[in-house]
Amino acid sequence: MALRRKTTNQGGPSHSWRRLEGKGMQRILVLSGIFGVLTFGILFCKLWQLQVVQHEKLENKAITQQTREISSTANRGTIYDANGDILAISGSVQNVILSPRDVLATVKVDEKDEFGNARSKTAIEAEKETKVQATYDLIADEMSEILGLDREDVMARLKKTKSAYEVLAEKVEDDVADQIRAFIDENDLEGCLYLTADSKRYYPYSTMASQVIGFVNKANEGAYGLEALYNLDLAGQDGKIITAKNASGTEMPSAYSSYTDAVDGYNVHTTIDATIQMYAEKTLEEGIQKFDVTNGGFCLVMEPDTGAVLAMASSPDYDLNDPNSIVDATQAAKLEELKNDPTVSEEEYAKALSDAQLQQWANKNMRLSYEPGSTFKPVVVAAALEEGVIDDNSTFYCRGAVTIDNWTIRCSARSGHGSQSLRKAVMNSCNPALIDIGKKLGAEKFYEYWENFGFTSKTGIELPSEEKSTFWDKELFVSPSGVTQLATASFGQRFTTTPIHLITALSAVINGGHLLEPYLVQSVTDAEGNVVSYHEPKEVRQVISQETSDLVRSYMESVVNDPGGTGKNAKVEGYHIGGKTGSSQTLDSKDHIIVSFLGFAPADDPEVIVLLGYDWPQPAAPGENTTADGIYISGGNMAAPMAGELIANILDYLGYEKSGSDVNANGVTIPHLVGKTPEEARTALNNLGLNVRLSGEGAVVTDQMPTAGSSVPKGSSTVLYLGEEKPETTVEMPDLSGMTYDEAKAALEKVGLYLEATGTGESGKVFSQSVNAGTVLDVGTAVEVKFTDDTAPDNGVTTGGGWAPKEEEE
Repeated sequence: MALRRKTTNQGGPSHSWRRLEGKGMQRILVLSGIFGVLTFGILFCKLWQLQVVQHEKLENKAITQQTREISSTANRGTIYDANGDILAISGSVQNVILSPRDVLATVKVDEKDEFGNARSKTAIEAEKETKVQATYDLIADEMSEILGLDREDVMARLKKTKSAYEVLAEKVEDDVADQIRAFIDENDLEGCLYLTADSKRYYPYSTMASQVIGFVNKANEGAYGLEALYNLDLAGQDGKIITAKNASGTEMPSAYSSYTDAVDGYNVHTTIDATIQMYAEKTLEEGIQKFDVTNGGFCLVMEPDTGAVLAMASSPDYDLNDPNSIVDATQAAKLEELKNDPTVSEEEYAKALSDAQLQQWANKNMRLSYEPGSTFKPVVVAAALEEGVIDDNSTFYCRGAVTIDNWTIRCSARSGHGSQSLRKAVMNSCNPALIDIGKKLGAEKFYEYWENFGFTSKTGIELPSEEKSTFWDKELFVSPSGVTQLATASFGQRFTTTPIHLITALSAVINGGHLLEPYLVQSVTDAEGNVVSYHEPKEVRQVISQETSDLVRSYMESVVNDPGGTGKNAKVEGYHIGGKTGSSQTLDSKDHIIVSFLGFAPADDPEVIVLLGYDWPQPAAPGENTTADGIYISGGNMAAPMAGELIANILDYLGYEKSGSDVNANGVTIPHLVGKTPEEARTALNNLGLNVRLSGEGAVVTDQMPTAGSSVPKGSSTVLYLGEEKPETTVEMPDLSGMTYDEAKAALEKVGLYLEATGTGESGKVFSQSVNAGTVLDVGTAVEVKFTDDTAPDNGVTTGGGWAPKEEEE
């Protein structure tokens, strides 16, 4: 039997492959599918992350890498005064930008020598390093010199080679920017250094109305005052300039670019009159110096019929162009001592500096909550007249003090005013009379008028940070135990209000009874002058009738113009001024007194109302009631004469002519006598009560002393020159401080000068002189000298009225 040979199918699959085609292939396909799905899932997730989750981030990164964006700053709107004078304006300036990355990319080194042979890598790197350092030195030297920067700081910035934006200087002026441009052009550094347009805020009047206008921060955003409140209107909308750059970060000028124009901000037109503001600030500062005032002061000027604020001065002030620097010399000296004191930490010094800055930035007209004293009395009188509990025929008896609930409240006249009419009570600023009026009005009605005159809410003026007035709780005030509170409130003490609140309420007292919302911004306009918004006077309510207002206004005119009125030192010849004095003692110190005066003119139809206050005139010694110069500390002797001069200056500026029988009441006006015969000239002068001396010989008068138009006292000696020239002789102005009328007149005549008296004249003492002592004047010059009478202090404080417990009095 033959054996069979085992054979295999060489051309077909083996049994193992057949088995693989079955179960094995199935596994491979499954695994391949799983791996495929996993791979696709991973890719999908990655793509989802890149295209969806991180799309915005990556898109912005790409844009940043491929483009350079430069901001185009909008011009901030201008702030104007009422007459169109610029109070704040923005000017074009430049920011200096350094791109260290571009500096590095700009430096090129040849890779072949002069013969075309390849240079070694070491040689190339050494030369590049040398050139880079030379460029660094060039830029550091020039920028430190032009911009006044520390050279090492510039060098440190240059070495930030991954940075394309290092701000070397902000808001440089045109002359400096021109030097930077010339340096860039001369050294082919385009892109390494460049300038970006910016704007800078300028305040032409420096310190004028600083707390009203406010200032901007480094970001050119309003930080204080109107700059902050109207920031959205003033700011405008910044534009953009976008340009393409290559992979190394260098700008490609001819490539893609996009421009979005900046939109300039709106302009703000205030009610502030720069001239009146200047008068107010000058008056405030002169009083602070004259009376040695510790805590500065405030001064407000308003239109009582509209509520428009014409001036708002607060001391201390600051330089708007450098708001962080301390202007007040005393405060600055204290800070310098702290800075140099090794025991004072940096944190303590920083706190002291910050407190000083906040103090000078604060607007006392809005922030100072003080006891108004007697300046509040017209409000009480008006309320009582309106309610009919008193009238023009009412009389009051003053014994010099009154006892209320075991408290003794004194009057300025310790012996009492006796029987007095309502007009006289207001003129005398009599505390007992006002207490009686408050009692007749009653606590309920008193509180009702407190609300109606606006003291329970803010005034609504556009400035931020306005303080509210403080008063007793109504439940206590109207209760039987509130009799002392009613009494003290009647003469303006032991509650507080702000200057802006008080002048707003007193405007309603004198303007016919209309409580108006005070305002500082008249309109907002766009760059083309189109009016965006306009402020119309806004009446809150009518508080009292026209008849009541007229009567109280006439009382306040008597305070200034009638004999014995506490405001007589505010009188100015030729103008009819009304007003009310105030002196209030604070609770923190017996010597801490705020003296003030509220005045208005013309008295019969007020165009302006002024509130002037000095915070803490220093006494000659603790407990004294006079200053070192002998001036009695009171509103009538300090604030009234200063406010009277201010009101006169304002009326002169507004074009009001002097009128009335009191013009030149203290003197006579010298007529023009040149060309007249000696006999005619002598007769004219003698008829005016003047003495005459002739100098020279001639048929007519060729010159005269004093000159025509001068106002001099009766009995003064005059000189008429006949056929000869008046000698050109000069003398020094003497110091007349504290002199009586006769003493001042004699002192001036002794040196050949003439007295032009204003104020109370012969009944007072010298308050001020128009020419400083030591000034050289021509012989024959007439010098204006203001006299005030400080023999009758006004009420409101222990030194001139006030209140104390009965047991202490006994």
